Amino acid sequence: MEIVVLGAGALGSIISGHLARAGETVSLIARGDRARFLQQNGVTVTGLSKFNASCPVITDANALSGGDVLILAVKSHDVDAALASVADMKFSSVLSVQNGVYGNEQLARVFGSQATLGATASFSGEVSPQGEVRFTVNGGFFIGELPSGLSPRVENLATTLANSGINAEAVPNIQSLQWSKFVLWVAYTSISVLTRLPTYKFLSDQDTALLCARIMREVASVAKHREITLEDVGFPVISVVNDTEDAAVAVLNKFSNDLKENSPYHRMSTLQDLENGKRLEIDATLGYAVDAAQMCGLPAPTLDVCYTLIKGINRLL
Repeated sequence: MEIVVLGAGALGSIISGHLARAGETVSLIARGDRARFLQQNGVTVTGLSKFNASCPVITDANALSGGDVLILAVKSHDVDAALASVADMKFSSVLSVQNGVYGNEQLARVFGSQATLGATASFSGEVSPQGEVRFTVNGGFFIGELPSGLSPRVENLATTLANSGINAEAVPNIQSLQWSKFVLWVAYTSISVLTRLPTYKFLSDQDTALLCARIMREVASVAKHREITLEDVGFPVISVVNDTEDAAVAVLNKFSNDLKENSPYHRMSTLQDLENGKRLEIDATLGYAVDAAQMCGLPAPTLDVCYTLIKGINRLL
């Protein structure tokens, strides 16, 4: 299987590094200083995995004609430009590990709906100033046919990733899992940027956990309106959105303890971008959720206020 990873941030580096270490045929499309660093030093992963792997790093996408699989691993605000660079290539399957649910539509516009798979990444990492990647959470990389279903290509890709060390799984309900993660991600991202705290810390406080719960419930109402069933995706979702607010806060507080023990360094990717002075990927994620709620005629006051505040932060970076 020939795999092309587009984007050399934390997730792109973790995926391509693991695949290269396992002897799979993988190319990593990168740019600028990041590309030069990886060409000279290879992909170094620390944290949950510890290794250095040599991986072909491509700076000119025209050097590739395509492959079996394209994995899109760039920030949501970079998707249009990134896809334009590979739009003429041929891939049997394309999927995105970016945050949010909008990536499916973007991929389908370029490569067609038949080539587009659904995916959601419940794993994370962080690129250090020295260029190595700390692998912080390996909760799962779920892949499936859209809107639902399994196929040999999905199962083969999941097996390839799992054999490399990524906790991947082929699932028949990918749209449900994508939205379940989106519900959680929007809330965690909002509070992480406004508090600038590691994930376990803002989940441990009563007030910030309550705000998280309220945002999760607001985004979950959009999924319900669209008749999309939510599930737990390695993180608490169902009990937070379906129970009382007090019970939801207790669940998030408990999950904080688990994170503190197992992933104390985990920080949301948008918080990492903020601290590095980078543009925040909020319009295609938080903004998408706000617009979707408005289109459905659903109230989302907590998310709306957080999105407005973070838009101001984004403009001032």
